[in-house]
Amino acid sequence: MKEMAYLDQKVRILAFLELLFNCKKDERCLSFNTIAEHCLVQPNEVEMLVMKAMSLELVRGSIDEVD
Repeated sequence: MKEMAYLDQKVRILAFLELLFNCKKDERCLSFNTIAEHCLVQPNEVEMLVMKAMSLELVRGSIDEVD
């Protein structure tokens, strides 16, 4: 079962990368709701998904907690 959770996380990261690369370079400021809908995660799980992708150095960026 642990392997399925790991695989699920990888699929969600790939969905996040697909979302980013389908956006124009100057339109890559995405809301948590947009990411949640595309990656099929709950809005409260988006921050961990983005931080995981950043920690793996797949993406660079920042999280604006105010907006």
